[in-house]
Amino acid sequence: MFGSMSDSEKIPEILKLIDILDGLEALIEVAPTEDVEDILEEAWLQVSDTFPEDFKAATQHDAGAEGLRRYLKVKAFFENPSERSISASELEEYYRSYTASEEDEESTDFFFPD
Repeated sequence: MFGSMSDSEKIPEILKLIDILDGLEALIEVAPTEDVEDILEEAWLQVSDTFPEDFKAATQHDAGAEGLRRYLKVKAFFENPSERSISASELEEYYRSYTASEEDEESTDFFFPD
């Protein structure tokens, strides 16, 4: 999906996808049955599978729209620190969620079954 686009061209598309994942996460939480929940989780996986490789790797540590937004901010900052700023607290939050997920692998297991 993101073939030859530059990183900056991908960002609007990626933000739209993150919004879709956000909506799916909200729907998963209110799914009336397990069957519906499974369908929505499958949709979540298929949408997240369209991300570039580095985003897929990032979601393994912080699966979810919020984690993806956090990753996008950190990524943009490191690619161009003079143009994109990030607060120390945002960077710390990203690091904390990343290290917390390493200790609690179960949090992302349902998104990445063996």
